[in-house]
Amino acid sequence: MKTFGRAELIGFLRQIDEQLEEPVAMEIIGGAAALLAYGAQSPTKDIDSVAKIDERIYQASQHTTLAIPLDRAAVADPPYNYEDRRRQLRVRFQNLSIWVPERHDLLLMKAVRAARHDLEVLEEMHRAKPFKLDVLVERFDNEMGQATIDPGIFKLQFLHIIERLFGPSSARTVGMKGRPKAKRRGSNKL
Repeated sequence: MKTFGRAELIGFLRQIDEQLEEPVAMEIIGGAAALLAYGAQSPTKDIDSVAKIDERIYQASQHTTLAIPLDRAAVADPPYNYEDRRRQLRVRFQNLSIWVPERHDLLLMKAVRAARHDLEVLEEMHRAKPFKLDVLVERFDNEMGQATIDPGIFKLQFLHIIERLFGPSSARTVGMKGRPKAKRRGSNKL
């Protein structure tokens, strides 16, 4: 499958923007968000979104010179309240506004799947600007209880990421804590 780098993604989004007649927003997650906003270098095969992609964006994408797939992500378990921390992409367009999850939230979203490629992207992000371990642990413990993955498996995947980014001793320290607290989306109560 063909993959696309940062310059290609920006060129694709510019072509979409040129066809839009009014402001339209899109939230990008996954590898595309890591490439566009957080210093990742590994190319991506698509552009994923948490929500259904606006029909105007989808229609405009059909008339670009690059065939980059636009999809709603099959698995997207963001932390609670992640919407409050989203960031607008620094690359500006005339009518298209692109939003991405805050970097620690993006790591937690990638931890749900934790495929080899996801881990490589997270390491690239960490090299570009180190994650804050305390922020990751706090959000994992308090904002990831709704994840659809088995909590034990999710914790192991999270600890594996912590070990790769911060070393074995940090993973051991974090591993002594409990599991994410279960909450209902939109609720701050247990």
